[in-house]
Amino acid sequence: MCKSIEGYFLLKKMQNLYNKYLMFLVVLAFIFTCVFSCKQKTEPIKLVKNQFNTDLTALQNLIKDSLLVEVKKQKNVNLMKRHFLKCRNQYKKVEYFTEYFYYPTARLVNGAPIAEIELGENMVVPPAGFQVIEGLLYGELNKENYEKLINEVSGIYVPIKRMLMLNSELDNNDAQIFDALRLEIFRITTLGLSGFDTPASQQALPETATSLQNMATVLRFYGDIPQPLSDNINQAIAYLKHKEFNTFNQLDFITNHLQPLAISLDNYRKQLKIKALTSESPLNEGVTSLFQKNAFNINSYLGMKTLYTSKNKVELGKALFNDVLLSKDGNKSCASCHHANKAFTDGLTTAASLTKGKKLNRNTPTLAYAGYQNAFFYDFKSSSLEDQSLAVMQNPDEMHGSITNSVSKINKIKKYQDLVKKAYPNDTTLATAFKIENALASYVRSLGNFSSRFDKYMQGDKKQLSPAEKNGFNLFMGKGKCGSCHFAPIFNGTTPPRFLNTEAEVLGVATKPVLTNVVLDSDLGRYGLNQYDQYKYAFKTPTLRNIALTAPYMHNGAYKTLEQVIDFYNVGGGAGMGLNVPSQTLSAEKLHLSPLEKQNLIAFMRTLTDITTDKKY
Repeated sequence: MCKSIEGYFLLKKMQNLYNKYLMFLVVLAFIFTCVFSCKQKTEPIKLVKNQFNTDLTALQNLIKDSLLVEVKKQKNVNLMKRHFLKCRNQYKKVEYFTEYFYYPTARLVNGAPIAEIELGENMVVPPAGFQVIEGLLYGELNKENYEKLINEVSGIYVPIKRMLMLNSELDNNDAQIFDALRLEIFRITTLGLSGFDTPASQQALPETATSLQNMATVLRFYGDIPQPLSDNINQAIAYLKHKEFNTFNQLDFITNHLQPLAISLDNYRKQLKIKALTSESPLNEGVTSLFQKNAFNINSYLGMKTLYTSKNKVELGKALFNDVLLSKDGNKSCASCHHANKAFTDGLTTAASLTKGKKLNRNTPTLAYAGYQNAFFYDFKSSSLEDQSLAVMQNPDEMHGSITNSVSKINKIKKYQDLVKKAYPNDTTLATAFKIENALASYVRSLGNFSSRFDKYMQGDKKQLSPAEKNGFNLFMGKGKCGSCHFAPIFNGTTPPRFLNTEAEVLGVATKPVLTNVVLDSDLGRYGLNQYDQYKYAFKTPTLRNIALTAPYMHNGAYKTLEQVIDFYNVGGGAGMGLNVPSQTLSAEKLHLSPLEKQNLIAFMRTLTDITTDKKY
């Protein structure tokens, strides 16, 4: 009996030990499984890169197996167009990635259809890619153009192959991916919706939908997409369906879909604890809307910190700007030709010269928002505002001053001694040529607060715009094609979403605002400085901000009213009126704007008027 009881307890003890051992094994297996699975789990960035590789390879195959095959047949143009649209739609799946990581190479796939000239290397890079192909497909396809078309389609292989090769070597990170997606939203807002790369096919809306669908694909690699972000994407895609480009409500889509989408994307980034990047662009860190009050950092346009703008530099620059001591005879200041109440223009056809009875060749441009570009003067003569201020100051026909004499005068005046010390506290010397130029440039950089009625509307005050003004914006970005050269939100030629490169356009401007018996203005623009055929009659694209205050218009001041300017664009510029302008970058196709549409377009542009006082630093 005792032995059986003893055996019983021994058996129970063994069972308990066995159960504990079994439990230990289960826990150990669970831990091992977790550790193993964690180690095996693929990082999101690798999944993103793999997806990019898959999508880009699919594009390569589409071009080779469908588009190129059909183009070589030279039979069915409509079929060619269908294959072409499939290819470019496929490209929209990788656009966020190629434009961010392979910008120079991406230009060869979907860049603007104009030659790029490397002045320092004396080299002309011809246009290439989808936009060139679209121009050929939707134009006149004769034998010569068929040969060009085949070459263009074949030529896309090289940059695509290069990007596929580089993808395996490039060390990307999650912060860059989220920044690339953010910039893609900004690219859609400014370029995609304006038809910048779809001028003939007008496929901006379905291609935008593809970009947004791909955004969702990329974000799923990071886990379950938060409901607000998922809803933003799905609702934006749904809004795009069955809409026509020329009647699309761009304003509503930007404010009620793209801007909320950018905010939700940024919230998800923060949720994942991924840092924000500035993309080495003028956009401030963490910006979720191009229309935010402080979206841009003006100092990012400057190469050296010693050039950076400050409140005290602006104060010194403003005093110098309004002082006649910078001119030779003390009878002219910068403000003599740049009046604040005219958005820093002078209201003249062309600027007045110091020589009595003489005028300068070109119209005085606005200085408002002049800092948001990297080229100055109509012909890109200067690459900085510092250089521009010195050129004007010493030009015999403008101020005929001497920077050396100005420095000497300034250093004898107590007011300027104090202002210089405040503006440059780390430099004990008095005024120098550099300080004068930099202070003047700093003041100009302060002109523009993004405080127009349009800005306030985009920042949330929906009472600011009338129905006509809203429709005007939609026309500006859509049917009128204005937004494809005057890029929002600065509305100049500085290309988004990086806002680093400033463009010039060839419009074929006439000597008079007439539509018959037209004579091309003889000013050759950039060609006068650099003799490339593409530069003939090319002029910098100015900002349209404060356009209601800056008449007359164009580089020659020949167009007295906005109505005359709109009429000029409506008929396709100089080439559209029959002038011989082979390098014209403006489409010669008529816009077919109705009288009411013209009025609405002008009504919108008038909403860009703001107070061009000093920016607060």
